[in-house]
Formats: sequence, structure tokens, C-alpha cells
Amino acid sequence: MEPDPRELLMRRFFPFFGVLSSAVLLVVAAGRYPGSYDWVNQSVSSLFQPNALNGEENAARPLSALAVLLFCLSIAVVFATIARKGPTRFHRDTIQIGGIGSMVYAALAVTPMHDLMVGLALLFFMTAMVTIFHWLYLGRRFGMLGAGVVCLAMTLSNATMYYGEVLYGFLPIVQKLSLISWVSWLLSIYLVDLQRIVPGRPNKAMQTDAASPRADRSDR
Repeated sequence: MEPDPRELLMRRFFPFFGVLSSAVLLVVAAGRYPGSYDWVNQSVSSLFQPNALNGEENAARPLSALAVLLFCLSIAVVFATIARKGPTRFHRDTIQIGGIGSMVYAALAVTPMHDLMVGLALLFFMTAMVTIFHWLYLGRRFGMLGAGVVCLAMTLSNATMYYGEVLYGFLPIVQKLSLISWVSWLLSIYLVDLQRIVPGRPNKAMQTDAASPRADRSDR
């Protein structure tokens, strides 16, 4: 019995639905933040702190924690799906462990152990991302690789600003921009037919150009 195409489509696009739903939940939670949440000057973590900046109990915390959990679950599915298509066992295991592990620790960032969990999540995340970079490099997908490096650089800049208190006033904006950038990049990687990214083999476009009559005439 063949699988239902609609069910397969729903499974494939579950991460997109999950990320979008978590964003909506986060916006709704921000509306419940005591004293009004400032999207420009406050970090996302402000939404799941026990108390708001004005000292009142944070009514946004339960909904924002749910948003974080849904987001982490969705991205974990993305990493798991990407890992299954890895060219070697090393790539598959490293992406799976690093990616899913990073989302487990990120989900725990809503607890009082926020700083520790964020640090652990970053280490696992970097491991998964660098492994994907290596895979893209071997497959000669330099455009996708370059975009990913930029996204990771933004994430590391965000971490440096947070832990080192460097240009701290810009942290909320950089945090949101880096989050949007790497999530968009990772979802685009998720949609690519990764099984075509074979180490040491040119992509399809390169093979087509090499086999064209125009290329043969130019060689003559």
C-alpha cells in the first residue's frame, strides 16, 4: 500500500507549520507582557522570565515557553531529516546528535538555567552546522555554504555580545536578525534534494554544461 501523498506532504511541511505557529504564539505572548514588550530593546528571553522589567509577574511566560518548545521540536525534525540524507555515517550521526541536542538544550533555556542551556545549545548547534558546511563543501555547493557561514557568523556575534557584554544595546536586534537568518537558511537546506549533494561530484548544472555541444565546439 502506497503512502497517502497528502500525509507525506503534511509531514514534509510540519517544520514550517511549527515554526510559523511558534512565531504567532510568541507575538501573542508579547501582547501579554506586563508594561508592553519592546521588540527593539528587549531580547526574546525577556518573555519567559518569571518577572517583567516593571517587577510584575510575567503573564507572557507560559505561552512564550510553549512557543519555544514548539519551535525547538520543529527544528529538531529538520535536523533529523537532514541527517538521514548525510553522505557518510559520520555526517549523519554528527548532524543528528548536534542538531537535536542543540534543540533539547534550547528548549530548556526557558528555565532558570538559561545561560548554561544557551551555551550548551550553541556548542551542539555549531557542531551540526559545521558538519553540514563540510557536506556542502564536498558537494561543491559553495553558494549555500557561503550563506550558511554568514548565518553562523551572525549567531556567534550574538553570543559574543551576550556573554561578553559587547555592544549590548544592539543585542535584541542582532538576536532576532540572526535567528531569522539561520532558520531561513536551515529550512532552505531542508527543502533541497540533499541526496544529490554527493561528495566530489559536480552538481547537475555543471554536468549539463560540460556535456553540451557548445562546450565541445569551444574546445575545438
